[in-house]
Amino acid sequence: MGINSTSTAYNFGQLGSAYSDIEQVIVPPKDMVIVAITFLAANTPTILTPEKLDRQGPGCFAISGSTADHVDSADNNYFNFNGVHSSEVADTNIAAGADVTLETVAVPASKINVGQYVLLVNGDADESGATAMVIDAETPTPIYKGPKKQGVKVIAYDGISKVKLDAAITPTSDQALIFLDEQHGAGGITAAGQEFPAGLTIYGRWTAFKPSAAGAIAYFGY
Repeated sequence: MGINSTSTAYNFGQLGSAYSDIEQVIVPPKDMVIVAITFLAANTPTILTPEKLDRQGPGCFAISGSTADHVDSADNNYFNFNGVHSSEVADTNIAAGADVTLETVAVPASKINVGQYVLLVNGDADESGATAMVIDAETPTPIYKGPKKQGVKVIAYDGISKVKLDAAITPTSDQALIFLDEQHGAGGITAAGQEFPAGLTIYGRWTAFKPSAAGAIAYFGY
C-alpha cells in the first residue's frame, strides 16, 4: 500500500473513507471499523453502532435502537451508560461484608470480579437522559489512584447472584448497582436526536453509521 507509518495512515485518512449526503448506512470493509466522522454540514445521524466489544475493548457513544432502556437493562452496556453489568438490589440495609443479592445475574459471570468498583444509582435512569442518573452518596464517584483514592469495591462474588462490598449500603426502592471495569464507565446516554454541527469530527470505533441527508465523510481503520 506504500504506507510506512500506521499513525500517518490514520491521521491522513489513508486507510479508506466513504462519503454520503443521503440517508444511507455506511459499513466499513472487512476487519475494519469507522474511526472518525467529519460532518460537512449540520447532521442528525440515525444509526451509530459501536463495536460492542464487551470486556475485550472500550465502548463508544452510540445511537442505540432503544432510548427507553433503564439502568438494569442487560444488553446496552456498550456506550458507558450502565457499566459492564447492572442489577437492581433488595430494598434493605446491607452491612459491609454482607451478601448483596443481585436481581439480574451477570452473563457471563466473568463480568463481575473482586476489586471492581460499584455505583448505587436510581434504577429508573434511562439511556435517553429523560430520567437522569443520580449516584447515591453511599457509593462515591471512584478515584482510582492517588492519596485521595475512594470508592466502594467488590470484595467477594459467588459467581452467580451474590456479591459482598467493602462498605455498607442501604438501597431504597428501585435502586440498582452498576459494576465498573477497565472498559465500561457509567452516565453516558444515547446520542439519538443529537445534531452535529458542520466542521466537527468525532472519533470512536463504529461498525455502522447512517447520516441524515447532509454531507459527511466516514474514515476507516483497523
